Amino acid sequence: ILQILQKLLTMVAASTAVPLLPTLHYFAFRGRALATRVALFNSLGKDGWVDERVSLPRFKKAPKPERNPDRVHSEYVTNNLPQLNLPCGTKITQSHAIARYAAKIPPSPELRLSEHFCANLYPADPQKALIVDEAIAVIDQILLLTPKDADPATRAKNRHDYHTSGFLRVGMELLEGRIRQSSSSSGGSGPFLLGDELSLADLYVRAPLGDLFDLQQFEGVPDDFYDSFPRVQACAAAVTEHPLLQAYHKHYKN
Repeated sequence: ILQILQKLLTMVAASTAVPLLPTLHYFAFRGRALATRVALFNSLGKDGWVDERVSLPRFKKAPKPERNPDRVHSEYVTNNLPQLNLPCGTKITQSHAIARYAAKIPPSPELRLSEHFCANLYPADPQKALIVDEAIAVIDQILLLTPKDADPATRAKNRHDYHTSGFLRVGMELLEGRIRQSSSSSGGSGPFLLGDELSLADLYVRAPLGDLFDLQQFEGVPDDFYDSFPRVQACAAAVTEHPLLQAYHKHYKN
């Protein structure tokens, strides 16, 4: 009888327990997580997920073994952030994958009817999705290929080459051209990569790309370099003015 009672109590406790929510782990700035945070807010609202802001001191103190046979269960599975912890216990890494997943989560009927909801943050149309994926990958490559030489003189030379003829210029020219193409095909109706449709790619244009220029984080790149790409600048500026971002910023600082 005691065992039966214990089992019943366990079942009642499980049925009344607060359901676990997807939890995004990232730092307190926008960085690589803005797109995911906005996508989670778009799909799940303010209360359907947890925005876990990790302090840099806490992250630095966390164990980060170089070798770990049980890596999928470690606190930070790739020793990096962002990371999305799912209610089932699976921990997912890579900002692009997390952002696309967040944008695909079916929203509730109430959220779908909200004025700020974006139905195609990650497009269902294959060609539009291809343009979005390309832009996100280009931005990621710009960040990854930025010269980081330890020697200041070598770094300065490589940074000069990076913005004059390297991938920083190539990537920015491509993004500028894509936005121009989209504006032409849609009759100039919008500043985004898909005309007047906000997408994950535009969120990545805002952060981290636009933030790195605005905060002068591209050491060795002239201040007026960014001015050579007015459509990219306009896209980044328009993101923060979009109704979805306006609604998001009522609850989240960045």
